[in-house]
Amino acid sequence: MTLQDKLFADYIQAMKEKDLIKKAILNYVIAQIKNKKIELQKDLEDGEIIKILKKEIKSLIEAIWFLEQANKVEELKEELAKKQVLEQYLPQTKSKEETKEIILDLIKELGVSELAKQRWQIMWAIKSKYWEEIEWSVANEIINEMLK
Repeated sequence: MTLQDKLFADYIQAMKEKDLIKKAILNYVIAQIKNKKIELQKDLEDGEIIKILKKEIKSLIEAIWFLEQANKVEELKEELAKKQVLEQYLPQTKSKEETKEIILDLIKELGVSELAKQRWQIMWAIKSKYWEEIEWSVANEIINEMLK
């Protein structure tokens, strides 16, 4: 079952269960997937759908921050619930320790001698090989710690 199929099946289930928040966010994401499919004129792969999910989660995080600042409790609860629903569909990311191990392996593999000057090579390798598995901000944090 593809990720798109899972999202649609869960959307149908949310409608049956009258779970308004889950139904609303899944409906929105499915619409985003359809728009991207039209734009690219092809069926989307799971990786492309994950990008859409991550983009929407990022938007929700921003909205959550603003709602916290405005002290809007009800709206905040709804946005947090939407974020939680979408996070279920993301692949598990590596822990900080696992990420550090991967970075150290990449440093050896790429023959990096000057981390400060060759940082982009490591980041590029992470993005091309592990973009679904590693949280970008965690990798950046680890490299910054190594530079100290």
